[in-house]
Amino acid sequence: MSASTGGAAPRRTAGAPRAHLEELLQLVRRELRDRDEDPTGAWVEETAVDLAGGAKPGWYLDPPERGGIAFYARRGPSAYAHLHSSGGVAPARRLAEGLLDGLPDDVVSVDLGFTGLGAADERELVRSLLQRAGSTVIERVALDRPLGADDARFPAEPPGGLERVPVAAVTVDALAELDRAAFAGTVDALLLGREPDANRRAIEAILAGRLGGFLDGASAALLEAEPTRLVGTVLTSERSSHRAIVVALIVDPERRRRGVGRYLLGWTLRALWALGYESARLWVSLENRPALALYRDFGFREVLPATIYRWDRPAASAQPHEAR
Repeated sequence: MSASTGGAAPRRTAGAPRAHLEELLQLVRRELRDRDEDPTGAWVEETAVDLAGGAKPGWYLDPPERGGIAFYARRGPSAYAHLHSSGGVAPARRLAEGLLDGLPDDVVSVDLGFTGLGAADERELVRSLLQRAGSTVIERVALDRPLGADDARFPAEPPGGLERVPVAAVTVDALAELDRAAFAGTVDALLLGREPDANRRAIEAILAGRLGGFLDGASAALLEAEPTRLVGTVLTSERSSHRAIVVALIVDPERRRRGVGRYLLGWTLRALWALGYESARLWVSLENRPALALYRDFGFREVLPATIYRWDRPAASAQPHEAR
């Protein structure tokens, strides 16, 4: 496919000047910061070292202001990739094709996110990539909501028969199993990967503050007694001194439509207001219509779309049976 796009082929980042890669990665970080997805720590410098040294595969186009970069990290048979293009659709397509064509044979799936492209260009790029067998598009959206004094009026006590406890009172294994059960068979489960410990790894990342400082005071778990059972949790992190993000709202699929999610969302907004935050943000897949309806009912409004291109390696064609 790459021959149809024209233009210079992307270069491998292995061996590229670190300063040049850092310049490209700063453009990525700036856009991620605007989306409240700013990587923590010395991400730019560390990623440039990995890309230049070959520890992380990547491709780039010059110059930075009209080129771009694409790279991925592996977790088992899955890859998680990002593409940034400052020059529009054509260079973005070359970078995407370079990345996809360069995947090792033992990578069976890749999730690719984008920055730098306008909405129309991103849609055009994704349409071209959908020509590949095994392609899927996952559409997500960020929703924002201002916090105010009315949030303090939300009832603090949980629905009857349920007990609210700190997240620390629940094991990581229990939280991971709740997450697995809640999203099994959905696009959100696809994004976590195929590894058996994917849900646990995601929960641990939240609790460790890798998605922003974990806000224990605005996070909670709901337990059902006799016998004790975890039926829901809300996990919240700080993105700035003014804004928090509801990273996860998880409800036991057997306990839905009983007010568990509504209570957890209302309670965490109350807690965030009490902690002094001015607004809350969350991300949701457009396919998750019940969650979208709940968030809109609470006054959340869509502010930022995001497209994730998913490619699964097609299974090998079945071989014909030998003649008997």
